[in-house]
Amino acid sequence: MPPTMSGAPDSPREAILLLPAPDAAWEKAPRAASQPRAGRGKKPAVGPVRVWSEADEVRILEGLAAYTADHGAPPVRSQLHAALEGRRLDKAEFTVTEIYEKVRRLRTKYCNLRDARGPPVPEGGADDADEVRKYELSAAIWGDQPANVAKKGRSSSAGAMPPKAGGAGARVRRGFEELQGLFPNLASKVDKITNDETLQPVLKRAFELIDDQKAGELDAKVKKHKIREVQAKMNRDALRVEVFKTLIRSMD
Repeated sequence: MPPTMSGAPDSPREAILLLPAPDAAWEKAPRAASQPRAGRGKKPAVGPVRVWSEADEVRILEGLAAYTADHGAPPVRSQLHAALEGRRLDKAEFTVTEIYEKVRRLRTKYCNLRDARGPPVPEGGADDADEVRKYELSAAIWGDQPANVAKKGRSSSAGAMPPKAGGAGARVRRGFEELQGLFPNLASKVDKITNDETLQPVLKRAFELIDDQKAGELDAKVKKHKIREVQAKMNRDALRVEVFKTLIRSMD
């Protein structure tokens, strides 16, 4: 007698025979949904974005070289805009900090090439010719000057001092305006140290060659002296007010 559908199956084989047939459409749907879409999740490749073009780098160095030839020294931070006036840069708008950092990187790159292997050897491409041109312009600007020039900081003059080195470094001449930003207290003292008009230029030129470590020490001393002078003046003013009040009270 064949098995009926009303009761429980008597064997595992009967249980399998009693299962309903799977719905083909329902069975394929999850598989199709689980497959990732073509191209989904892939981000487009983004290459590095140049802030300054190759042509701008050449124009910047041409402006600095022309300024150096006219004035006998490279422009300082506050003179960079004037040195690049009329150069028609692709990056038409930039801040003093942006151009200062760009010039600093160009100088560092030049010094690294100079110290390592000298000028790049052109292989016939346009990029190689630009690199040679930039090296030649950099040599006309900085020559054999070192790359580690002190940067202007926001902290006090002591913070602008570079770390002590084992030996004395090369002396680098910088403009008076740049030194005013690095060592403002000392620069103010140098500017007022004498009224002799023939001696002032000599002392300022000597200040432009001063060692950073020594300049930082002197700047800190001048700052402390100024603070003492202000405190002494306040004490004198307080004493004068006290005497004045005493005299007024004695008149009553």
